Amino acid sequence: MPPENSWLRHPRSGIPGLLVREQNGARIAFLPADIDRRYEQGNIPDHGDLLANLVRWAAKDDVSLEVKGPGLIDCHLYRQQNRIILHLVNLTSTGAWRAPVEELIPVGPLTVRVKLPEGVAGNKLTLTASKENAAHVRREGGWAQFEVKSILDHEVAVLE
Repeated sequence: MPPENSWLRHPRSGIPGLLVREQNGARIAFLPADIDRRYEQGNIPDHGDLLANLVRWAAKDDVSLEVKGPGLIDCHLYRQQNRIILHLVNLTSTGAWRAPVEELIPVGPLTVRVKLPEGVAGNKLTLTASKENAAHVRREGGWAQFEVKSILDHEVAVLE
């Protein structure tokens, strides 16, 4: 915005938009732009995809959590002895990028995949906010997968 600024005045600047490097087994990415701030301020999906892809590349696809489904969900994964705890917060709202939230909009279903660390069996799942104790967990290749039917404000999933 405004539309007059939506095109490049100089098609080639010579300034790289992304620098990536692998050094001593580590991957480094430098993005000389404030893509994260622009994503937060404008909810531009392409910026979110770019950031997510950069994180996956830098981590060599070695991530511990994958959540698929509609809505904007804030995720925090914790470990306590023989269990892992996933706190899911529904940030979806008509004013999702502005405070305060005027209305809660339920989202779901969400498919959740969690890499099981050593010492966590992942056989028992409890969804503490919705009180669903019989949620089905599918285990495969060191991962646990389950579905959260709906989240209004938040959900806490405990895998033991």
